[in-house]
Amino acid sequence: MSNPVNPALASMQDIQTPAEIGLWPLAYGYWISLLIVIVVTTLFILWLSKRRKVGAAKRAALKELAMLDQNHQQFAAEVSSLLKRAAMSYGARQQVAQLTGSDWYKWLNAQVNTPQDELCKLLALRFQKAQLSDEEKQSLRRHAQSWLTAALPLSKVSAINHKVSEVSQC
Repeated sequence: MSNPVNPALASMQDIQTPAEIGLWPLAYGYWISLLIVIVVTTLFILWLSKRRKVGAAKRAALKELAMLDQNHQQFAAEVSSLLKRAAMSYGARQQVAQLTGSDWYKWLNAQVNTPQDELCKLLALRFQKAQLSDEEKQSLRRHAQSWLTAALPLSKVSAINHKVSEVSQC
């Protein structure tokens, strides 16, 4: 038994499937998403590079502090000088450079949330004839490192302009 072919069906062709949808051209949503990713990535890279530049002086000061010779006769004076140079990297040079003595110690305390009284006392000992003991030198290094970490970059730049008498003493 053979199937008779219907003459009406003989003229029909197979179903033609549409062409596959390709990647190009991209839909508007993809272009917008791509643009947002590029903008966010660019802004993140710019923020990261700016943050790195701002922290460069702080990192350099911490590295130099770690490299200071603790047995040097003028260790305390070198630490004070290092703190002042680091502060001038972020603040107004004219106002920071002229600070000495108790004004300098008051300014140092004004830059951190918790006063660094021990740092001020140890820095004041640099003018005495007797040298600092090894324990005092280690403490000075530790407190200076703590100050550099907490105070830099200077967030309280307006504290420079305050009257020195308004700031807590060491």
